[in-house]
Amino acid sequence: MNQKLTFGEVTPKFKIKKGNGKFKETVAKLSRGLMLPIAMLPVAGLALGIGSTIHSQSSIIPVQTIGSVLMLTGNIIFAILPLLFAIAVAITFTKDAGTAGLSAVVGYFVFLLLQTALIISPHGNDPNYHFLWYNFTPEKFNAIFTNSFGVNTLSTSVFGGILVGGVVAYLYNKFKDIQLHYSIAFFSGVRFIPIVTFGTMIVFSMLFAIVWPLVGQGLFYLGEGLQYSGQYGGVNSLVYGIINRALVPFGMHHVVNTMLWFTNIGGQFDTNMHIFKNGIDLGTAFSVAGDTASSKITGDINMQIYFTRLIGSHEINNVKYIITIQDIIISSKTSGVTIAPGQYTNFAYVFGLLGLSGSALGMLYAAPKGEGRKQAAAIVIPGAIVSSLTGVSEAIEFTFLFLAPWLFWCFHAVLAGIGGMITTSLIYYAPSIAPHVTFSFAQGALDFVVYGVIPDVRGGGTHCWMLLLMSIIYFPIYFGVFYWAIKKWNLSTPGRGGTKLFTKADWVKEQAKEKVITNKTLLLREKSKEVIKAYGGPNNILNIDACITKLRIQVKDKSLVKSERLKELGALGVTHPSVQSVYAVFGNEADLIKNQMKDIIARGEYEDADQPQTTKMKN
Repeated sequence: MNQKLTFGEVTPKFKIKKGNGKFKETVAKLSRGLMLPIAMLPVAGLALGIGSTIHSQSSIIPVQTIGSVLMLTGNIIFAILPLLFAIAVAITFTKDAGTAGLSAVVGYFVFLLLQTALIISPHGNDPNYHFLWYNFTPEKFNAIFTNSFGVNTLSTSVFGGILVGGVVAYLYNKFKDIQLHYSIAFFSGVRFIPIVTFGTMIVFSMLFAIVWPLVGQGLFYLGEGLQYSGQYGGVNSLVYGIINRALVPFGMHHVVNTMLWFTNIGGQFDTNMHIFKNGIDLGTAFSVAGDTASSKITGDINMQIYFTRLIGSHEINNVKYIITIQDIIISSKTSGVTIAPGQYTNFAYVFGLLGLSGSALGMLYAAPKGEGRKQAAAIVIPGAIVSSLTGVSEAIEFTFLFLAPWLFWCFHAVLAGIGGMITTSLIYYAPSIAPHVTFSFAQGALDFVVYGVIPDVRGGGTHCWMLLLMSIIYFPIYFGVFYWAIKKWNLSTPGRGGTKLFTKADWVKEQAKEKVITNKTLLLREKSKEVIKAYGGPNNILNIDACITKLRIQVKDKSLVKSERLKELGALGVTHPSVQSVYAVFGNEADLIKNQMKDIIARGEYEDADQPQTTKMKN
């Protein structure tokens, strides 16, 4: 007898050890922290993409200047990304403490500049670089070191930033309440944090100087190994695509993404490399891009962002050349390096542009005509539009994740990996049609136009049409599988019975029975009070966090959490990733509700007697 599947709660079937749950909570919090700097990339990416286009296509000096301003201001965000990660991690693990963020800035620069002081450049008849007891040829030096903030340092990329932020967070939590001798009492408490950070980072930087040259070479070879496996049917992108989607429900995919998008595990590009066009040496990449200094670019996204400055029309020695991504790849092979831009970014466009819209259409047509289909349309159509337009796919993914996890992990995740496998294979075996489209926020139509269509119009050879074609093919596949699965197993998708998903209109109508709420902010605040109540009240809540679509709440006693009430309040589903964590998917409202919950509890506004009395709605 088949057990009827319902839309809603997912609870682990195995007993979770406390240690394992704590680890998951830490990783989830780290993932949330990583999203802070990543959230800054959309505006920076748009400025860089649009600025590069204006600068390369216009011959009017004032217009070129505007393009340069946009390009450089956008590029600076990517240049300081490790510092942003240090600040984000520090404040994430210290309950958003500003002092921790300031200390992270101090710590990161101490961390970098001590390494710089240890570098002895080639001099006299010695062509090598010296760093402690290490000796590096110029080629090895360029592989392990980079130019950061105008100085040469170890290429720790965002790894260094994340670790510095973690150390600062530890120091803050340990010493924030320290009481010093009365003669130096001014430096007690949080004022002591920048001081202890300064000293600690000297030791921390020395440890990095000793160990990281070896680690850096290991990461370089790991990246080379992933690239090598990509040549055999895109194995690396297949595995990454599956892992990327499989970790989405736990919010841990950002950790893996960060390594491949921003570090040399995802590939690296030396801007000292010469660019060739039809066998003609156009000079080094950094000189073609108009930079005044060279540096090493690490990570799939960082490389492709840099390539947006190289592709298109350039005038070199009074001759105009149109540089394509294929020219850059060929030039890298001439230099003895293989790069595959897009191997970790292309795959999500395949299911994000139109694929998931097919699943939404399948759920819509599987709902009975009339009221059922109206209910389904109100839920799945907005999710499909958001996925296609912005690339934020969680809204539609969570609609079926909680209903049929096997449909998410065994079908959707695998199909995502297959999309990456195909696009990466094309890079190696059919470069004339291989797509190379990066993004700054998420793989939706907006980024597709900025990083695919516009560069292609400039002659950059992104071949974005291939991703659109694959997404068009994915659309009927998703539609067919979802429609068939829902009908065969009688799944309770939106509009087909089961737990009703409340819309904002439902909430307003219910609250109007007791009092009139016309102010949108007031409505959200009242709703947030109800969410607090559903989590067992302030005394049961240990920590309040949120990502783009989920409330991430840690509680003392999960038995006090009313999952059904959370779904009545608009949660698309509830998960229990660890012994103390209860996540509720509220879509784009999640972060707003988090802020309201924190403010309500901080102000002491929560009182059971003040809560709006609601009656559970039935279908």
